[in-house]
Amino acid sequence: MSVVVVSPVDPVAPYIPILVFVGGIVVALKIAESWLKDKQREQRRKQRRTFYRDDYLKSDDWQRKRAVVLKRDKRRCVYCGAPASQVHHKRYAPRNIGREPIEWLVSVCDGCHRKQHKV
Repeated sequence: MSVVVVSPVDPVAPYIPILVFVGGIVVALKIAESWLKDKQREQRRKQRRTFYRDDYLKSDDWQRKRAVVLKRDKRRCVYCGAPASQVHHKRYAPRNIGREPIEWLVSVCDGCHRKQHKV
C-alpha cells in the first residue's frame, strides 16, 4: 500500500491578484491625494505672494511701517552701513501678511537686499 500526500490548499491563493489590484488602487489614491494637496498649497502660496506684491507693499500700512524701520535704522543698511533705500523682511508672518513685528524688518541697501534674496 502506498501513501498519497495531499498538499493543503491555500485558501488565500485565489484572492492574491485581487488583493494586489486593490492595493495598487489604494497606493494610486494616496499619491493622487498627496499631489492634489501639493497643488492646492502651491496655489495658496501664489495667491499670498500676489497679494503681498500687488496689494500689501502698495498699502499705507506698509508705507508707515517702512518709514518707521528706516528711521529706526537711521537710513543705513544694517549689513554694510551704506545708505538704505529698502526694507527687508528677515521673517514673514505665516498666514498673516502685514502682521510682522517691526523687529523682523531691517533697512538695507539695494545690493545687500539682492544678496539676501539669493541666499
